[in-house]
Amino acid sequence: MSVVDLQLEQLVVRKMASGDLSLLLTDRVDWETFPDYANAVLRVLGGTVVERADSPVERVWTVSIGGALFWLAHDEVGVSLDSKSTASSSFISSIQQTLLRHRSGT
Repeated sequence: MSVVDLQLEQLVVRKMASGDLSLLLTDRVDWETFPDYANAVLRVLGGTVVERADSPVERVWTVSIGGALFWLAHDEVGVSLDSKSTASSSFISSIQQTLLRHRSGT
């Protein structure tokens, strides 16, 4: 998947049960295309994969963006970037702004 074709129609911040923040990216990416999508998101954000959990029942990658750790996950809601800590929650707003700029082409 090209970063130009990246689905980013949601970009909604939510608070998780832990109190940390989650950024919903899209609900238009299916299970099979998640790896390509996730890699394209990471290219835009300058992130790297730390660990992958890819199985028939779960698709959750641990990623590092700006030195902070997140889960990049595909579930029944869609694809989200979930903070792993309060420290990573503090990056969610700037990540959201970066993706909003990318989406608008600026």
